[in-house]
Amino acid sequence: MIDREVDSRGHRRGLRIPAGLAVVVTLALLTAACGGNGRTSSSSTTVATTPGGGTSTTPPIVDTSACPGSLTTGVSGNTITIGTSLPQSGLYAAFSSILKGEQSYIDYTNANGGVTVAGKKYQIKLIAKDDGYDASRTVQNVQSLLTDDNAFALFNVVGTKNNLAIRNQVNQQCVPDLFAASGATQWGNHDYPWLIGSELVPYPLEVNAFVNYLKKTKPNATIAVLEANDDFGKSYTDTLKELIKGTNLKIVKIQQYDNTGAAVAPQVNSLAATKADAFMLAAALLACPTALNAAADAGWHPITYMSGTCVSKVLLGAAGANANGVLTVTPLLDPADPANGSNAAMQLYKAQVKKYEPTADTADGIVAYGWTTGALLVKTLELAPELNRGAVMEAARTLPSVSGVGLQIPAAKWTTSADDWFIGETFQFVKYDATAGHTVAVGGLTDDNGKTASLTPEALIKQ
Repeated sequence: MIDREVDSRGHRRGLRIPAGLAVVVTLALLTAACGGNGRTSSSSTTVATTPGGGTSTTPPIVDTSACPGSLTTGVSGNTITIGTSLPQSGLYAAFSSILKGEQSYIDYTNANGGVTVAGKKYQIKLIAKDDGYDASRTVQNVQSLLTDDNAFALFNVVGTKNNLAIRNQVNQQCVPDLFAASGATQWGNHDYPWLIGSELVPYPLEVNAFVNYLKKTKPNATIAVLEANDDFGKSYTDTLKELIKGTNLKIVKIQQYDNTGAAVAPQVNSLAATKADAFMLAAALLACPTALNAAADAGWHPITYMSGTCVSKVLLGAAGANANGVLTVTPLLDPADPANGSNAAMQLYKAQVKKYEPTADTADGIVAYGWTTGALLVKTLELAPELNRGAVMEAARTLPSVSGVGLQIPAAKWTTSADDWFIGETFQFVKYDATAGHTVAVGGLTDDNGKTASLTPEALIKQ
């Protein structure tokens, strides 16, 4: 079982800073033992270099004063070694397409001279290990990446439970766990400053978008929920329960499925029997099209919302006509939409992925996500004033309204700060058109920047 308790064996942990102290951050010494992963007040405020090369008298968000070992481990000559763990086999092997996208962007960057950090060019070496979506294997992989491969940082590790399983280790050792491939709200827990989520839309914002849609289109809707029996599924359901309070929306039934498989037909049949007006699908990968097909087989055609993690040509295509009209969200341009073909960023993406990963389907949103997250990694390294773990983590924590990253929606801005630890808060609510084979926008761009924590049950963030 994943340990969700805050480690109390003497390591320092970052504190949540009240909004009123966003500029001048007061630091508190939590313990005197090793670990050094939180903010401390063991020294007075000093001038510090900030991302972009300026200076600030505000202490950094990520304190490194008691970090064990070297903060430049993994940097050798002109090479930065980065590690990742993700499923490349088993039921969740479709997530391996993420690797094709991110590796393509890294290869493209390296071929063009590399990434520039503090005026020097570096090549990025990405080492990927297969964990089959098994959290215990993720732990083993990370241990190997850090001790055998001397990785400078972790990057885009896939899965909520998988990142929860390693966060104590990376926090104690001061290793950046950059852009975890999960929209979980636990990444906003200020006790763990060395882990940050990616541009995936935080799950509570997904739920909020769906609830707002129902309020406008069917304010008295009954809702049935299929959730994975893990922290991923719980994030959706717990948030839904909170957000419908005080409305006329009502949850009539919740069914869980085993996240180690995709057999969901019995659960969907039970939900269909309620004849609920709306269906929230808090599932991942193959469980998504399987659930859509099962609902259609049961003659149930509710207003359906599907997790943004399933926005993929492959997955939606597996449901065929049964995916038509499904609602979801995306922080990225849809690579399957011909209307985006003239976009320069899309043209670059398709040309480079075809060059470096010719077997990858460039119309697949999972590949597009990998490419964009690779671009976000490079952008973050470029923003770091020097190449060490603390400076890079600080750069990730202080993204200055970045735009034009990979296939980021052109009008979107991604920002992080001492008080806002979530990136993908600007996104598009979409509906899938099965005939056209791509998503279409529903309404304008949603800008929920800074809203994730306020829309999330506090217990979820504190896990």
